[in-house]
Amino acid sequence: MTLHINYNHQCAKCQAYYIPYKKNVPCPNCGFLEDEIFDYIPQALASLKYNLETEGSYLPPGWWAGSLGDHILFILFNIFEEFKTQKEQADFATFAEDALEKMQWGGQDYLKKHIHSIALRIYEEIKSNRGTV
Repeated sequence: MTLHINYNHQCAKCQAYYIPYKKNVPCPNCGFLEDEIFDYIPQALASLKYNLETEGSYLPPGWWAGSLGDHILFILFNIFEEFKTQKEQADFATFAEDALEKMQWGGQDYLKKHIHSIALRIYEEIKSNRGTV
């Protein structure tokens, strides 16, 4: 068992999927700025920490992505777990960027930078609270 984030959002202008996780986060596809804000970062951080504390891994033993929030969360689980177990000890920003670059995006390349920025925010929260990465 783990913590899910049931959230879906599409840009009002171009219909691209993304998460407006703080004020002034424009659509990563077209740049349109919406008023909606969804407090994704603390929920994603809680899910990552829960997995690590209960399973010893950022990756839960099973996962079903029922929403955009869950889909991005699964990508984050993989990035953080791979970073934790890497041998070369690259800095997190570069590591996350490389990991996202290797993924298949199926026409949603705009999500790479968006998820990268979410991952960096979570990483900074973990580091500032002296959590495990």
